[in-house]
Amino acid sequence: MKSPAAHEPTRPVYRRRRHYVDSSVQRSLLLAMMTLEVALGAASIWLLHWRLDNFIDNSMYRMQVAHAGLTWMRLVAEGFPVLVLFVVTNLLALTLVAGLWSARENLVLRDFSKLMEKTRELDFSSDPEPCRQHEVLKLAWAWRALERARFAALREQLANLEGAEPSDPSVQDLRVALTRLNQLLS
Repeated sequence: MKSPAAHEPTRPVYRRRRHYVDSSVQRSLLLAMMTLEVALGAASIWLLHWRLDNFIDNSMYRMQVAHAGLTWMRLVAEGFPVLVLFVVTNLLALTLVAGLWSARENLVLRDFSKLMEKTRELDFSSDPEPCRQHEVLKLAWAWRALERARFAALREQLANLEGAEPSDPSVQDLRVALTRLNQLLS
């Protein structure tokens, strides 16, 4: 008797991959944020050590006399400003990154919207090469170039049909022209 595992298909192996929406900006922002977090964490630890070092040294000889609750309150009072500074710096950095990301997005969306507005108005005149190197803009520009070429082929086929002699059109020529038009329209 065969084991049930022999009949089961092998399962695909799923691996995590980084997928950047805009790799030119996202990768650099991610590296900058990671560097900032490491530097900020190290600076916070150093600042906390500096602030608490004297307090701990002074308190070591008074532990027998001092009440433990006062020591904890003093530790919290010394550490809380460092924590607040860490959080505020992180929020400022995130605000800056969000602003940079939004500015980049808005530039790309503005150019994309211009192309789509021309498309909505069925204006397939030539477009300048996209100045921003973004995948979405390149794809939109390439699609519009393909559509422009397709419409030129359609106009050519229609001109061939209009130029045909109405008195003696060859049925085979008409079939070929209509088949070609059907292919261009699909």
